[in-house]
Amino acid sequence: MPELRYNRLNDTWVIISKERAKRPHDYPLIWEDKKKVDKKSCPFEPGHEHLTPPEVFAIRDPGTKPDQPGWKIRIIPNKFPALKPSEPFFRRSEAIHDLMGGYGYHEVIIDTPDHDKHICNFSTDDLVLMFTAFRERIKQLYMKKDIFYVQIFKNHGKEAGKSLYHSHSQLVALPRIPKRLETQVRQCRHYYREKERCLLCDEVSFELREGVRVVHDNDHFIVYTPFASAFPFELKIVPKIHSDDFSSVDDEMILSLSEAVKVAVRKLDKLLKDPPFNMMLHTSPPRRDLPYDPNYFYQMDRLFHWYIEIFPRMAIHAGFELGTEFFINPTPPEDAAKYLREINVD
Repeated sequence: MPELRYNRLNDTWVIISKERAKRPHDYPLIWEDKKKVDKKSCPFEPGHEHLTPPEVFAIRDPGTKPDQPGWKIRIIPNKFPALKPSEPFFRRSEAIHDLMGGYGYHEVIIDTPDHDKHICNFSTDDLVLMFTAFRERIKQLYMKKDIFYVQIFKNHGKEAGKSLYHSHSQLVALPRIPKRLETQVRQCRHYYREKERCLLCDEVSFELREGVRVVHDNDHFIVYTPFASAFPFELKIVPKIHSDDFSSVDDEMILSLSEAVKVAVRKLDKLLKDPPFNMMLHTSPPRRDLPYDPNYFYQMDRLFHWYIEIFPRMAIHAGFELGTEFFINPTPPEDAAKYLREINVD
C-alpha cells in the first residue's frame, strides 16, 4: 500500500507509491549524449582563461600564475550572475511587498581541467581538491558581513540544469538566510529542545542500526537513501560525528567525504546509466547579528548538522507536486538502497 512519510528536517511529507514501484530499468534512459561537444570553444579549457572573468580562487601547480594554465580547481564569477557584489545591500517595502538589492556572489567552480572528465569519473584525489576549494571559498565569503549563507551545488547532466558540458559546480552567496535553511534550523531546534540531542545524529544512528537504507559507510561518513526520499534513488551523505559547519572540517574529514561521495556517484552512474542529478551541500550559516531574532544562533553548533544530498532526476515533478509540495516517489528508498548496495564499484 502507498505510505505518507514525514521528513522531519524539512517539515514536508512524501508519498512512497509502492503500487507504482519502479526498478532501475523501468526508468526511460533519455539522458543527453555527452560525446558530441567540441572542447575547442569551451571557455573552461586550460588555455582559454581569457574567455572567463578573472579567477577569485584557484588551486594551482607551484609557480603558475593566476588566469593562466596550471590550475587544478578554478573559481570565477559567473558571466551571467543572479547576484552581484557590486549591487547595493538594502531592503525596503513597497506597500505589502518587500524587495532587496541584488547584492551577493554567484560563482562557477571549474572542478577539473579535463574537458571529458565528469564527477562519476573523479578519483578520490580529484574530489579532495573539489571539496577543499568548497571549504576555502566558503570561509572567504563568510568573512563578508552582509553574506548570510553560501549555497554550493553541482548540476550533473542537461536535465538537471547543467548548461555547459565541462564539469563544474556553482556557488551562490546570499544576503539573507534562505527559507529551507530557516525551516531546518527551526526543526532542529525544536528537536534539540525536546530530546537534548541533534536530529541528524539520531537519524544517522537509526539508519546504521536498521541498515536497510544504508548504501555505504566508512570511518567518518554514511551514505543512505532517506526514509522520506522525495526523489527516486535520492542519497544523503552525513558525517557520523556531529559537526555543524562544513567550513571547519579538517583534511582527514575531506578525504573521508571524498571517498564516500566517489562511491555514491559511481553507484548511481553504474546502476542508472549516468543519470542527471543535483548535488547540494547544506551547512550552518555564518554567525551574524539578526535584529529579528537575537538568539537565532544560540546552540547552533549543537543542534545543526551539515550534510550533502544528491537528487537523481529520474521522475518529473508536475502539477500535483507543485500544487501541494507533496512529492510522489515511485521507488521506495529501501528498494533503492538494496539496488545500490548490490552495485560493485571497486
